[in-house]
Amino acid sequence: MKINYKPNGGGPAKRNPPKQWEVWLADAPFGAEGKKRCPVLVGKRGGMSYAVYEIIPSSLRGGQDVVITDLLRCGLEKPSAVRVRSSASIEMNAFVQKMGDLDQADISKCISAMR
Repeated sequence: MKINYKPNGGGPAKRNPPKQWEVWLADAPFGAEGKKRCPVLVGKRGGMSYAVYEIIPSSLRGGQDVVITDLLRCGLEKPSAVRVRSSASIEMNAFVQKMGDLDQADISKCISAMR
């Protein structure tokens, strides 16, 4: 996955906070090895943390995973899916860079799959 990463020069991050249904590159606690830098879908904010859902290659998707149809809008290059059945909680400083937004059709599919 090719990401246009722009480091902030070591200073404090000056960016808008993540919003629900945005796709971000983040350091998230998915996988067996602990934290990994990967694309995530931002869920709801709860206090100082955010619920996030892992975005995986669509070749690895299971029954409840939602295929992303508008990859360009999400900032993704390869066919991907949102793993909606398992979320993680991360703080603001774990978000690295906004990649894009989920389109309305994919948002509707995610909401249906989360029920």
